[in-house]
Amino acid sequence: MSTYNTGQQSVIYQADPAVVQHLHSVRETLHHTCKPYLNHKVKVQTIDGQMHEGMIAGVDNKHLYLTVSVEMSRGYYNPYYKPYPPYPGYPPYPGNPGNAILPLVLFELLAISLI
Repeated sequence: MSTYNTGQQSVIYQADPAVVQHLHSVRETLHHTCKPYLNHKVKVQTIDGQMHEGMIAGVDNKHLYLTVSVEMSRGYYNPYYKPYPPYPGYPPYPGNPGNAILPLVLFELLAISLI
């Protein structure tokens, strides 16, 4: 792909329209495929080879939201996780404080399997 000038801006990349159409199709297919499996445990593999296990918390037209256990070595962050008792007068965090939501981009997913 070559660089070309459009007035004041130089375009250095423009996606092939056929690729764009295919990515829209993949996103739509994944969205409709994942929606019935909300709250099911799954294993997800990305196109980069990363593997994630968790529960499908949600899906929109761009992301799959996976509830995963917080593992400090992987760098997940849960802003509500309090490893110490709450301050007096504040209720403790309801739910499992060891979980975080991991957003995954739909068109980067290679495989999703039920576990």
